[in-house]
Parts: sequence; C-alpha cells; structure tokens
Amino acid sequence: MSEQSPELAAYAQAAQTCRDIAQQVGVRNCDDDPNWRAAEALANTRFDEARAAGHSQDEVLKAGRGA
Repeated sequence: MSEQSPELAAYAQAAQTCRDIAQQVGVRNCDDDPNWRAAEALANTRFDEARAAGHSQDEVLKAGRGA
C-alpha cells in the first residue's frame, strides 16, 4: 500500500479526533460539546481539502475510517 497523501492523513487524524471526543463525551452528547463541534468543523475542512487535492469521496471516507 502506498503512503497516504498529506491531505488524506490530515483528514484521517481529524476524523479520529472526532471519534476520540465522542467516546469521551458519549455520542448523544457530541452536538453539545464545543470541543467536538470544533473538531467536526476541522474534519469537514480537511475533507474539503482532500477533495480539492483530487481525492475521490470514497478515498477520503476510507482514510477517515482508518482503512
């Protein structure tokens, strides 16, 4: 498997941060947690950056799942 692009790696890290916060606060409480909302906004930005760099939606989502 080839090395992940910087854009995919950034999205993968941002998505993992969202999952980590969700695990701490509980999935049902995510929307009320300012740290999770900030992490979600960053993940959305990183997703857009990866798409703008030419990665398909499937590639980006796969990277975000840690696959």
